[in-house]
Amino acid sequence: MREGKFSHQKLKIEFHSSYLLMALGFILTGYYLNLIVFTTLILIHEMGHYLIAKLNHFHVSKIVIYPYGGMTKIEDMLNRDIQEELLIATAGVIFQYAFYLIIVLCNHQGLIRNYTMNLYTLYNNQMIFFNLLPIYPLDGAKILNLLLSKYLYYNLANMVTIIISILLILFLALLNIYQYNYSNLMIFVLLFTYLYQFYRKRKYLYHKFLLERYLYSIQYPKIKIVNNIRKMYKNKTHLFYQNHHYQKEKEVLSSLFKKSS
Repeated sequence: MREGKFSHQKLKIEFHSSYLLMALGFILTGYYLNLIVFTTLILIHEMGHYLIAKLNHFHVSKIVIYPYGGMTKIEDMLNRDIQEELLIATAGVIFQYAFYLIIVLCNHQGLIRNYTMNLYTLYNNQMIFFNLLPIYPLDGAKILNLLLSKYLYYNLANMVTIIISILLILFLALLNIYQYNYSNLMIFVLLFTYLYQFYRKRKYLYHKFLLERYLYSIQYPKIKIVNNIRKMYKNKTHLFYQNHHYQKEKEVLSSLFKKSS
């Protein structure tokens, strides 16, 4: 369904102003190789997300490169299969580590100097650890949110992800209270900015989640009995038990959106 619409879309890569400032600092201080190494790892990581997303016919709007990481921006339905989304979320780390193993092999063959190899090891380990932290919008938080969505309803999974992200950011901020530099401060500001945006958008996202169910009559094999429209799950079809009788999901959503119109 989405393949024909998005298969010819060109990949757009955008370098954020914070990355450009950091890159300028590396260039002015002569750390060209450091810049090349971690930028290569970021691009490989994001290409992993991009390729798996395209294979599953997701609409990728662009890739944005930030200091010590990137973001593959996907604009698609919220009611996509959780397993597909998990594949996309984990693909970045998998592609990055596979690339690192190729670098290790090249080093063993004498094609890459030990100094360059050490830089790849340092940045690869730091980036994988950082990306797997459960802080929105990092991969770790996306994986956590998808795993939570298997057992918690949509609204609750999002709120738990937000709370864990806030607590972990505060914990890391306290750990680094005496070690702040420009790079660390910029990363914390970016994380707080995206987390706050996610918090502000949570009601809009939930409305979009419901509207997709209503417009496209999305059905899943698993049936979940609920008593409140705010307790709807991803990857489940709902049966509502209200006022001592059952209603199908389509009937409840039709009633909701007819009232709002």
